[in-house]
Amino acid sequence: MSATPQHRFLLVLALASTAAGCAEERRYVGDSVYTVAITEDTAAAVETEEGALYIVERRIDLPISNPGDSVYADLQQGAQGRELPFPRLPWVERGDVEVQIDFTISSLDDETHNIGVIVNGYNEFHEYVPGVIEIEDEPVPQFSQWESYKELGPGQRILGTIREDELDEVAVDLATVVNGAPSSAEIVYFENHSGEDPRARPFIPSVVPGLVGVRIGLIALEPAVVVLEATIRVRDVDGDKLVEEGEVAMMPMPEEFMPVTEEEE
Repeated sequence: MSATPQHRFLLVLALASTAAGCAEERRYVGDSVYTVAITEDTAAAVETEEGALYIVERRIDLPISNPGDSVYADLQQGAQGRELPFPRLPWVERGDVEVQIDFTISSLDDETHNIGVIVNGYNEFHEYVPGVIEIEDEPVPQFSQWESYKELGPGQRILGTIREDELDEVAVDLATVVNGAPSSAEIVYFENHSGEDPRARPFIPSVVPGLVGVRIGLIALEPAVVVLEATIRVRDVDGDKLVEEGEVAMMPMPEEFMPVTEEEE
């Protein structure tokens, strides 16, 4: 039996209400767009006789609530007897908070440059900090947890989105390398998926902390004038992990984790 006009109208209202509810679950981090720029005054982060790297980054905390000492004590108790690479269970586990980043990179230069957008994540315990290695005296950045290189022409703008599933992989990779996975610089490469990588699977801990923040930035091999503008949206899946509007988030500072290469093992 076909739907009557009244039934179709009620169905449209129901779908609109559902869509509105889903939209309300997402929340922008901060009050404005986050900006990172390489300018004429930006000094090289690393420089050798054969080349240089220009890297600028910005650390962005998610508005995660602090559950208090009693909850932390329970989380510590819950980790007893479990082989985890952190001292307690995480307050934010994988899947508790979903994150999406939308960005634009804009050239203010009159030359074409190869520009990279890089993202590295951190949880309550560890922050991923890739280093720089030298190959034939040229500085080469180790893989970031998410990266995308674009040829950016004079005055050109490029838009991009880092999806929730990609940032979920960032969380899994961070927990995996901290748990002792070999070739950590390769494990985190965003096109290698830990769940499908035989090198990574044995090291994925039984509990994976979720991200509580990201470091987003730009990288270039030569002087350039480029601006990155990013907005971050979070979705509190169970509704208990984000602070209320106007409140201040107070999460512990994570420990830096430097990637390990096969040569260093």
